[in-house]
Amino acid sequence: MASVSFSRLATLRSLVIDDLAGMRQNIRLHLGQLGMTRVDQAATPDEAIQFVQKNSYDVIVCDYNLNRETNGQHLLEYFRSHNLLPESTIFIMVTAETSYSSVAGAAEFKPDAYMLKPLTATKLAERIGRMLDKQNTFLPITDCIARKDTAGAVAACDQVLAAEPKWIVDILKLKGRMLLELQRPDEAGELYRRALALRDDLIWASLGLAKCEIAAGEPAKARAMVEAILIKNPQYIEAYDLLAHIAGMTGDDNAALNALARSARVVPSAPRSRLVGDAAYKIGELAQAGEAFSQVVKLSKGSMTGQASDLISLAQVYVDTGDGEAALKVFNGVPLRYAESNAFLCAQAAMQAQAYVKLGDLEQAEQAFEVAQQKAGETPGVNATLLLARAAFAVGRDDEGAALISAAVKSDHENRALLAQAKRVLGDAGKETLVAELIEDPVKHCMNIVAEAQALMRSAQFEASLAKLEEALSSMPDNTGVLLSAAQIYLLWMSQKGVERDYVTRVTGYLSKLDKLLPGNDRVAKMHLFLRRTLNNHPIKI
Repeated sequence: MASVSFSRLATLRSLVIDDLAGMRQNIRLHLGQLGMTRVDQAATPDEAIQFVQKNSYDVIVCDYNLNRETNGQHLLEYFRSHNLLPESTIFIMVTAETSYSSVAGAAEFKPDAYMLKPLTATKLAERIGRMLDKQNTFLPITDCIARKDTAGAVAACDQVLAAEPKWIVDILKLKGRMLLELQRPDEAGELYRRALALRDDLIWASLGLAKCEIAAGEPAKARAMVEAILIKNPQYIEAYDLLAHIAGMTGDDNAALNALARSARVVPSAPRSRLVGDAAYKIGELAQAGEAFSQVVKLSKGSMTGQASDLISLAQVYVDTGDGEAALKVFNGVPLRYAESNAFLCAQAAMQAQAYVKLGDLEQAEQAFEVAQQKAGETPGVNATLLLARAAFAVGRDDEGAALISAAVKSDHENRALLAQAKRVLGDAGKETLVAELIEDPVKHCMNIVAEAQALMRSAQFEASLAKLEEALSSMPDNTGVLLSAAQIYLLWMSQKGVERDYVTRVTGYLSKLDKLLPGNDRVAKMHLFLRRTLNNHPIKI
C-alpha cells in the first residue's frame, strides 16, 4: 500500500452489506480504524439496492450469505447488469473459507476481490490499498477508454507499462483486448505470445490467440484452439462463450447450444440457463428450452436477478408445446414489481391469449388480447410487438398480426435476431406465405434507401441524400438503421463543410431517439463523441 496514503482511505465512502447486525458493525469498526467514517449499512439486498441507487460508493463490502433467495453473487450480478456501479467502485465479497472454492469457482460476475472470514482492519487496508494503487496507475488508460479513444488507450498502456512494470500482466490483457477492437490482430497476436512467454498459464492469452484466428478469417483453427484450452481448463467460462460465438458465425446453431449448455453445467446460474433456453428455443429444441427456462425461474425466484422475460419465455414454450394450462400457471404469484409494469402486463396478457386458445376458450382469449393491446400503449417495444402479433394470429386477427409484424420489421430492418423471430412468428401461425411481403421485401426496400442515400452522399449530393432518408423516416420514424445513416451523413457533412444550427438540431434529435431505441449502443456513443468534437472544432453558422 505504498502509493496509497491513510488520508486517501479516509476520503472513501463505503457500504457494508450483511444480514447480521453484529457482522455489519464489526466491519464498520474495521473500516473506521482506517479512517473511513462515511460507512452506510444495509441488512437486505433491497436496502443495498436503494443505497446504491441514491449514492456513489468507493468501496462495497458484501457478505456472500444474505438470505435464502438472494446471495452476494446475485446482488453483484444485479448491480453490474443494471449498470448501477461505476467502474471505480471496489466490490469485495466476504465468504467463509469452507465455501470459498464453490463461490469463487462458480462466479460469472467477478467481484474485485474475495476476502475470507475473519476480516481485520489490516487485511482490508492491504486489499483496498492495492486496488486503489492499481486504479491510480491505470487512470491514463481508463480515461481514454471512457472517451471512446481506443487508440489513445493502447498508447497509454505502453506509457503506463514503462512506468509501472509490476502491472505487466493486467496491462497486456487490457491492451490485447483493445488491439482486437481496433482490428489489429497481428499486433494482438504478438502481444499474446509475449504474455505466454512470461507465463504459460495465462488462459486469457491463449484465448486471445484464438480470437486473432477469428479476426484472420480462420474460425476452424480458432475452434480447435478453444477446445484445446477447455481440455486443460474446463472451468473457463469465457472459452465456452467464444465457442458459441464461433458457432454462431458459421451458422451452426446446434454447436452454439452445445457450448452454452456445457457452460451452464460449469456455472449453473440463471444467466447461463437463460442463454441455453434462448439458444434451444431458436432451433426448436422445446424440451431443452423448457428445462432451461424452468431452471432460470427456479434459480431466481424471490431474487433480484429474476427477469420478467423469464416468465414470458417459459410460458411461450408451454404454449408452443400445446400445454395452455401450464402456461397460465407460470403467472401464479407474479412479483409485485412485474405487476406494476405495463410492459409486463401486456406481455402476460398476450401469452394468456395464446394459452386460452390452446384450451379452446376463445372468449377468454379475446378478452386477454384486448388487455394486451390496452397495456401496450401507442408505441410498444419490438418484443411486445412480436408477442402481440403472436396473440393476434392466435385469436384470428390476421390483419392486425400482419400489421404488427410489418411495424416490428420497419423499426429495425438490420436486426437479424428480430427478423428471425418475426419469421418464426409467421411460421408458428402458419403464415409462411407472408414472409416475403412482410419481411423480405421491406428489408430490401430499407436497405436500398440507405444504399441510395450513401451513394448520393459520396457523389456530394448532400441535400438529395438527406431528402431520401427524411422521406424514409416519415413512414418509418423509429427505423434504427435509417436513423443511424441520417445521423452519420449529417455528422460527416458538418465535419467537412461547417456546422449549421439546423443540422445540429436534427442530428441531436436523431441521436436522442437512438439513445431510447438502442440504449448503450457503441455506435451511437461514438456519434455523440464525434458531434461534441465537431462542435468544439467548428463555430456554428448563423
